[in-house]
Amino acid sequence: MSAQLVNAAHEVDKSFLFIFGASALLLALLTAAMLWFVYRYNRKRHPVADQTEGNLWAEIVWTVLPTILVMGMFVSGWSSYKALRQVPAGALEVKVTARMWTWDFEYAGGRKSKILYAPVGRPVKLLLSAEDVLHGFYAPAFRIKIDTVPGMTTYAWFTAEKEGDYVVFCSVYCGLQHAKMLTSIRAVSPAAFDAWLAEGAVKPEEAPGRALLENKGCLGCHSLDGSPAVGPSFKDLWGRKVILVAPNGSKSTVTTDEGYLRRAILGPKDRTVEGFDPIMPSFGGQISEDEMTLILDFLRTGGKPPKDGRAVAEAEGCLSCHAEDRSVLVGPGFQGLWGSKVTAEGPGGEHDVLVDRQVVLEALSLPGKLQLKGFDPIMPAYPDLSDEDREALLGWLESLGTDGHNVHSGPGGHTP
Repeated sequence: MSAQLVNAAHEVDKSFLFIFGASALLLALLTAAMLWFVYRYNRKRHPVADQTEGNLWAEIVWTVLPTILVMGMFVSGWSSYKALRQVPAGALEVKVTARMWTWDFEYAGGRKSKILYAPVGRPVKLLLSAEDVLHGFYAPAFRIKIDTVPGMTTYAWFTAEKEGDYVVFCSVYCGLQHAKMLTSIRAVSPAAFDAWLAEGAVKPEEAPGRALLENKGCLGCHSLDGSPAVGPSFKDLWGRKVILVAPNGSKSTVTTDEGYLRRAILGPKDRTVEGFDPIMPSFGGQISEDEMTLILDFLRTGGKPPKDGRAVAEAEGCLSCHAEDRSVLVGPGFQGLWGSKVTAEGPGGEHDVLVDRQVVLEALSLPGKLQLKGFDPIMPAYPDLSDEDREALLGWLESLGTDGHNVHSGPGGHTP
């Protein structure tokens, strides 16, 4: 029968039922024969044993019948195997990627998800691979159990006949969280599937950074709510002090800022956060710069909409002394200030300073440390400014331009 006309799961079921039925019949026949011999050749009824020289018909029966039975099992098994391997024309192709300890599904057009959506009545072809170690895609409802191998693409297919959710397991032990490597196949109507596919990769209300963390498998090891997991929780991760342990046992304390997080995600794993196993893979070459920016923004803000930096500057009184353009008031104008060189005065004389993140943060905390030439040292410190407000200010200043203009002095000496 053509594979286009059958559901592979039905063929597997028929083979199973045939073999199970034949085995049950053999068990019943052998049990009946055993009981018959126990009764017929009981010592009370048959005190003297007979010597049987042979029985041609018995030998023919026990040779021919098992041969027919085994050949029947072979034909049935071969039929189900062909049904599993012959993918119907026009099947929907879905790329399946396994990694510790999550599943990723990618559809034509780039739509991605963490569960497998399938339209009812349409064959779905799975192109399976793994990024780290051997995994196994096991969907018992569709009689699929196939290995996913790093560096190799295997395939399987199925057809969902009715709507519903069907569990998917990993069938190959793959590490500490193997038992939690679960997902599902969600069978929906063709219309619902087309509508879902047209929605795009990220829901409008979902932070793109969070969607990337999920698609890259990060949330399989890191929680978002502070609960224990394989790795440190992402909740309030930004700016936290952590202890790193090197392979030789030496320890160091670092702040989880942008630089550290970039190295932790993309770089070699030469140090591990204390209390956790060194099992995180490197994502170097797998995450673009734009994706990294979105991930870092999410880790910094926790997915909350960022504050308006201008509103923070206005609320804190910054705009009373600094103009939004290049105009010089009590202090230098903000436009183009980020990334420019300013002339600072100190005990060692004048020197040029590049206005970057560190300089702005120092100016907010210790304004007297950086005295710009030509401006009065009247800027107050802002020790109570929250990290969120600081990040909002930094982002706003950066958005005002980085065209490298220089501030040499105060009013009358400002060089745009």
